[in-house]
Amino acid sequence: MCRSPTNYIIIDDDKLVNMFCSMMIKKNLGQSKVKTFEVPESGLDFIEKAEFIEVENESRTVLFLDINMPSMTGWEFLEYFEKLDDRIKNSLKIYILSSSVDERDMERAAANKYVTDFLVKPLTKEMLLSTTEAEQKADKI
Repeated sequence: MCRSPTNYIIIDDDKLVNMFCSMMIKKNLGQSKVKTFEVPESGLDFIEKAEFIEVENESRTVLFLDINMPSMTGWEFLEYFEKLDDRIKNSLKIYILSSSVDERDMERAAANKYVTDFLVKPLTKEMLLSTTEAEQKADKI
């Protein structure tokens, strides 16, 4: 069974980024559900409750995570994420979506086993479609 992502979570403290990403997803992947959070702690609460997991169709959720946020950085988010239940961790594919072009951030993301890739803002149609294609290829293996 193909487990292509139909759910997206966007965690970014910038409301305009969240709106833009949400519109990009809905325009290019109309059937997808999008949940946005400007406060990373609220996103973690949502994820911790695992309400986004749809067991019946085994869909995965793509999480676009900013790293530079005032109340909790993306790195702090990932430290907390590591402590969550495996069922939750296995249901999410995390992409850092940041305006940072700092090589150290990219290396840190590459070294984190929960981060699938590092994407530089803004989210483009090509980036979005590549996340979907990568997920579908992974399911065929």
